[in-house]
Amino acid sequence: MLPHLSLPAAIVDSAAIDWTEHPRFHSIGMKALLTAADNPLAGVNVVQVPTDGVIGRHLHVKEIETVYVLAGQSVLTLADADYPFAAGQVVAIPAGMEHALRNTGADTVELLCIFTPPLA
Repeated sequence: MLPHLSLPAAIVDSAAIDWTEHPRFHSIGMKALLTAADNPLAGVNVVQVPTDGVIGRHLHVKEIETVYVLAGQSVLTLADADYPFAAGQVVAIPAGMEHALRNTGADTVELLCIFTPPLA
């Protein structure tokens, strides 16, 4: 059973949020749309990876990261295997699995990233 959500519902306009540089990955843009303060069950970010940009190998200890590609072409590394990853595709990355992403196309890659539970 899900815990009772006592927070008020809020609509977030991503256009009203400024892009910031990702705290760990240089030149990667992000917008935090929903955080643990908004939803104790999930966090939502939009991420931009420029042409030739890379999100380096990393893992999330307790969060499942679900990534939907809004735009662009990339290669997603899961553990030690590479997969083409392009607009319209989605993946759920288990907690503890190392992963990375590399933009391989001519356009910016844009990702919708959902973390369950939200990042701390």
